[in-house]
Amino acid sequence: MGLDILEIDPATPHPGVTIDGTTAQRETNGGWVTLRSKTPLSTTNHQWAIRILDQGEGADGSGLMIGLLPQLSAQMASATGGKYISELGGWCISRAGDTYGAWKCDRFPYSTDCVVEFDWDAATGTVYMVSGNKKGTGHIPGLKESDVLYPAVSMYYLNQKVAFV
Repeated sequence: MGLDILEIDPATPHPGVTIDGTTAQRETNGGWVTLRSKTPLSTTNHQWAIRILDQGEGADGSGLMIGLLPQLSAQMASATGGKYISELGGWCISRAGDTYGAWKCDRFPYSTDCVVEFDWDAATGTVYMVSGNKKGTGHIPGLKESDVLYPAVSMYYLNQKVAFV
């Protein structure tokens, strides 16, 4: 894809999660933590990818979310240590492929060892997703090209590990 590898913003509250540049690992069990990239998407930086290094110890498919987070108010930013992406006003897909937030998105499951690539088209409000030979799209209505968006991940279970790649 020829993209810049994003770094995880260590300034967001992240109880129970260790951050090392591009990688985050959940070291405690239970309770949501949402992380975002340091830099927002832009017209020149609209592609990113996330590798699921370990989906963690949860048996259900809802304990790991990946997606987009809008620019947050200071009050909402302080809540990232206890909420998942769509609870913060964003748009996400769970490991089981279910979608959360106010958008129309194809079902898109993923698991350990998957790399999910994203391409954001701000003009149409469409995100394109690819993982191996699987493709999907999501459409977020009502966004303007000038809206600030960040790639994000929400973690819940022990030993979950993800990396921007």
